Amino acid sequence: MGYATSGTYRPKPAYRHTRESTVYVAPGRQGLGTGRALYDALLAPLADDGVHLVVAAVALPNPASLALHHACGFTEVGTMREVGRKTDRWIDVAWLQKLLA
Repeated sequence: MGYATSGTYRPKPAYRHTRESTVYVAPGRQGLGTGRALYDALLAPLADDGVHLVVAAVALPNPASLALHHACGFTEVGTMREVGRKTDRWIDVAWLQKLLA
């Protein structure tokens, strides 16, 4: 189906209540609620652990991933231009965030 995980946002103590999330939905499982179920399973334990904010980076263009993040309560906070390189081209990355507590 896919997977959901989170990791340290930054190593400095000031950011210990912020996590970066990743959700991957397998081909053929998109649009079936899989991403939402994975995010629900990830975010509840993070909130229980005292995480204040979750951030997510979405390589653009990716309307399906942006729609998933919006449906899960994330808001876009900015776009970094040409910050990554994928399949021989520069990519932009949208940053989103969700307050948990």
